[in-house]
Amino acid sequence: MKKETIPLKLNKSAARTIDLLLLLVSSDKFLTLNNICEMMQLPKSSAFELIQTLLYKGIIEIKDDKQKTYGLSLLAFEIGSSVITNMGIADAARPFIQELNRQTGSTVFLGVKDKDKIVYIDKAENHSTIKPTAKLGSRRNLHTTGLGKGLLYAFCDTKIIEILGEEPYASKTPLSHTNQKEVLEDASNTRLRGYAIDDREDNLDMYCISSAIRNHENESVASFSVASLYSGMTKDKEQLIAKLVKETALQISRKLGFAGNNLYNINS
Repeated sequence: MKKETIPLKLNKSAARTIDLLLLLVSSDKFLTLNNICEMMQLPKSSAFELIQTLLYKGIIEIKDDKQKTYGLSLLAFEIGSSVITNMGIADAARPFIQELNRQTGSTVFLGVKDKDKIVYIDKAENHSTIKPTAKLGSRRNLHTTGLGKGLLYAFCDTKIIEILGEEPYASKTPLSHTNQKEVLEDASNTRLRGYAIDDREDNLDMYCISSAIRNHENESVASFSVASLYSGMTKDKEQLIAKLVKETALQISRKLGFAGNNLYNINS
């Protein structure tokens, strides 16, 4: 983690505490004290104090007593969930993504944009199926994930480039789009189809079909994706899922007050 200069008026301890929580959210594994010191560039004594404070408050917990690894607790999840509940999007979308999961047999994710990332806030899955690796609360690239692309491409080209920043864009697989030309061409194709496709661009085993969700002010406020194994994807299955995704996206958007018919008409 890049070490930041703390502005004069900010509380350094509070800023470091939040940095630690964000680190635990973004990590795909539980972290040791040494991991945290290295990634945050902190002295061991400072990192230890932060950890002990968060343990005492119940925000994090020890995940492995032998290896002394740390991760977020259920209390942290409850805090995050309360924010999502207040947004209203998850409650409105949940019955629809559950039905889509039942219809397709694939895991369905719901997400919202946070700066240049997509945050996974809900999912519907079958316990008997092979599950994608994304976990709730995780932050992924907007331009490589189906969930991210579904939302990103509902913005105009200028906004897309502003959000993604400087080239080259991060690559997750050899199929990831890493420059403006590739991304904007993909965005154009998405708008013509009415849904986005992640063809092994974030995970070589996964094929995802997704769409934006708009609200009563025609804002692109969320997205959802149907995540399937690439090895099991056929043309017929893709066409069926795409049809269901377009229908479901419009249903959820209607629930949020959207009055249009085209979720990818950026001029509407």
